[in-house]
Amino acid sequence: MTAAGAHLRYERKFVPDGLSLAEVAALVRRHPALFRETYPERPVNNLYLDTPGLRHYHEHINGAAHRLKVRLRWYGALCGRVEQPVLEIKIRHGLLSRKETYPLPAFTVSADFAGSAAALIAADGALPGAVRPCLRGLEPALTNRYQRRYFCSGDGTIRLTLDSALQFFAPRNHNGSPPAFPHRGPGVILELKYGDLHAEQAARIANVFPFRLTRCSKYVLGVECVNGA
Repeated sequence: MTAAGAHLRYERKFVPDGLSLAEVAALVRRHPALFRETYPERPVNNLYLDTPGLRHYHEHINGAAHRLKVRLRWYGALCGRVEQPVLEIKIRHGLLSRKETYPLPAFTVSADFAGSAAALIAADGALPGAVRPCLRGLEPALTNRYQRRYFCSGDGTIRLTLDSALQFFAPRNHNGSPPAFPHRGPGVILELKYGDLHAEQAARIANVFPFRLTRCSKYVLGVECVNGA
């Protein structure tokens, strides 16, 4: 099975409690690693697929060494015409993860975006045949949306993202009506992304920031938020 972006990497997340996005961005820009913004800020939308019993969610909170997340991702408006959606399968091996991405045909996201996405993924010809077994038994479980800013260290080895304005949506109410008003998440999430060869450098970079490493899965946060956990 061939996919883009399938390289193993570390992902380390930090939640800077009590700091605004502007304050965290200022710390990033002043960091001795000389972070620079590499891509225009943009909204990110994800619709996660899981089993009816939320197997992927439970594997994460139970600390399973090998686990995966499956999501449909698109950028820009939450609803309306989506020109370049992708299916992402994120696979975790211990502390390392890799992401397989598969382009999907353009489609329109309606207010019942869970139904739209599920229909698209099930459509014949939308995905390679080898990928389809990964989707068996899955259904829309959660949608989230956030603003993302992209940075890279001066030497190009460490990527950093800042996510803000995080919102969680139940994919649909139990009566099939459009999603309820979104639930909001943490103010800012900072994430470092790097390969195994740069782990020591990333640790030095992290030690400069005045906040601690934490486990912070947006999918887990969202499931617990919309389900009142």
